[in-house]
Amino acid sequence: MASYEFKQRIRRRRLAFALSLVVSTGIALDGGAWTPKASANGGVDYETATVGYAGKNFTVQLVTIDLKNPFLRVEPVVASEGIGHVESLSSMTERTQAAAAINGTFFDSYETDDTRRYPNGLMLRAGDVVRSGENQTFAMTVDKAPLISKLKLGITVKVNHKGSSYSFSPWGVNTYYGEDSYDQVVWYTRDFGDKVSFAGGTKVVISNGRITEMTEGEATIPEDGQVCFIGHTDGNKKYMLSKLHVGDEVTVEAKVENKDSGQTSGSGGWEAAIGVGPKLVTNGAVDVDFARDGFDDPKITSTSNVRSFVGIDGRQRMVMGTVSSATISEMANVLVELGVTDAMNMDGGASSGLYYEGSMKRAPGRLLSNALVVRRYAEPQVQVVVNGTFISEYRGFIRNQTTMAPFRGIFEAISADFTWNNDERTLSVQRGGKRIVLRPDESTALVDGKPVLLDEAATIIDGHMYIPLRFVAETLGAKVIWNQDLYRAELTVPE
Repeated sequence: MASYEFKQRIRRRRLAFALSLVVSTGIALDGGAWTPKASANGGVDYETATVGYAGKNFTVQLVTIDLKNPFLRVEPVVASEGIGHVESLSSMTERTQAAAAINGTFFDSYETDDTRRYPNGLMLRAGDVVRSGENQTFAMTVDKAPLISKLKLGITVKVNHKGSSYSFSPWGVNTYYGEDSYDQVVWYTRDFGDKVSFAGGTKVVISNGRITEMTEGEATIPEDGQVCFIGHTDGNKKYMLSKLHVGDEVTVEAKVENKDSGQTSGSGGWEAAIGVGPKLVTNGAVDVDFARDGFDDPKITSTSNVRSFVGIDGRQRMVMGTVSSATISEMANVLVELGVTDAMNMDGGASSGLYYEGSMKRAPGRLLSNALVVRRYAEPQVQVVVNGTFISEYRGFIRNQTTMAPFRGIFEAISADFTWNNDERTLSVQRGGKRIVLRPDESTALVDGKPVLLDEAATIIDGHMYIPLRFVAETLGAKVIWNQDLYRAELTVPE
């Protein structure tokens, strides 16, 4: 059992957290602007405990994350050079401004080619597929609800050529099946790296939703696009390559299938996911089934080792941590003793690593292919929904009591016409007879040619322009409702 002192600390921490919610969360409406009250420095806590089970004592390092804190976002991170490469956990945390992090899914750590140390589990970030797959998965929806379930992640590609459409499903996203898989069809994004150079196939380059190049040589993955590798077999040449042409329009639909519930949904409804396993705990009870989850390696099924886990507690908070030398079954029972309601195993052994607020609580014994991080932002992050559709392209934020949001996804969702004049540095948008002209870093906009003072000027961050959401939305005829619990702006736009 967990020690009495540890349980008392947990109770005191929960009481302090509950009191902090009363005084520090929520949002106040003030003249059409939203004022954030959540703590920029809170939402992440660290504990250690000694837990007894089956005559043994186990040391647990535990980080708890409030998923509703708008200054925090959970996401899988791959090595800086791309999938297949490795990087230190400390470097990953530094470049992502992480408040907390844990090692991620299994990867080919013993591969001698240090460009092919590929991860084995699925990964999703802000609705985008980082890597396809089917695994026991820790995931979080855009409603900030965590779950652990067996998920399958994949994509369907639709190509339009002069009014005729053709669809296909690649074998995978951001992986490689080896030189012997002559007929493989793989989709690559910038998460894979800068280039695709595998021999034995045609690289179809897609930029801004259109095929721009088809080459046998090395292909650069565009910042605004992807590369599809199609292996050279007679079947692929006849049934796929013959239907693809430079200039064709390309759309991609990613799906998340929950194998436990049987439900399938678009990836845009998901904030983050990482697939590992095996599962440890379900609904507060030990739930270890190696055959179900596809594990037969004794290193997983029976050997004791330092292990990592991610899970959910009774208050729907995310928990992640490490357990001193334990078997999978022992770790599952320890987590039940600690009150974890759902949990799954992460990569363990020399890969086990845990970071919290500037301190490496457990340093991995090797470089890692990927990690699961909790990023901390200087400004609260805002979700945007237009007519019930979640805008997953980047995320808005609150600055000086004004919600700023990326313009492109919103304008496209409300069918507004917009143009960017690079010479004059102006963004012009028109809808329903209303025309707005904005300039980055200028506090005055033009509405139908007349100057209007803004609460906050439009701004460009990392090459993306953010606009004062309420002003622009209401000027174009939208109704804006604020969801305080999710820090979400919900726009209703008449047809």
